[in-house]
Amino acid sequence: MKKISILTFVCLLSIITASGQVFNKSINKDSLVKAILKDLPENKKVEFLEAYNSSDVRSKEFLLFMFSMPKSSRKELIKNIDSNYENVDALKTQYNKLVPPNYTVSIEFNPENKIVSTKETIDLKIALLKNNMTTVTQEWNLELNSEKLNQMLVMLNWNNETLITIKKLLANANCISIENGQKANIGFARSGMGKYSYLLFSDDLTAAQIKHYNNGCEYIFYKKRIVLQYGGGAVGPQCFPD
Repeated sequence: MKKISILTFVCLLSIITASGQVFNKSINKDSLVKAILKDLPENKKVEFLEAYNSSDVRSKEFLLFMFSMPKSSRKELIKNIDSNYENVDALKTQYNKLVPPNYTVSIEFNPENKIVSTKETIDLKIALLKNNMTTVTQEWNLELNSEKLNQMLVMLNWNNETLITIKKLLANANCISIENGQKANIGFARSGMGKYSYLLFSDDLTAAQIKHYNNGCEYIFYKKRIVLQYGGGAVGPQCFPD
């Protein structure tokens, strides 16, 4: 288990608290510990228990939250694009049709989290290119039907039905987020504090592009128009961990 510095630990606790994430007191902590241990490699179980048993209540809750975060892998990333390419490509195509000209829009649906008592929310970033000037509006953890979310939807001439359509397209592609552009950035899954994604290009990559998008860290060229991407979080690996 990778050790977290005290400063990083405090910062992450502050972020969770500031975002309104409070540990669900109805969660049985002992049962959650058992579930976490079940998924940990044998050599990591002792380290986790030592850290957990020596922590105060708040730190214990933080550890339970961190180790209950979703997990994914490069293997799952590849399996999905191989078995589900048509739906991933359809997501890219249909989403492009929904985004107005001169706009680049990034959207991610954050599922409900019962461990820290948060509802489903949306991260939304809108960039408008006009007269060679780019204006960006970005918000995180927007609640459905909230005033701020509705204001941003009006900018795009979107509504709740548009969100339902996008959510269905993402579900069919087994993905969680998308951003349009010359290369669509499609988020496949969160893993800890990192994220596995696809870059889908309109044309096959050139030799120069392949060299750039195959650095063995955040980019791995897969084939033709597809690049695999891993984005690290505040802690943990910053390159593909697997």
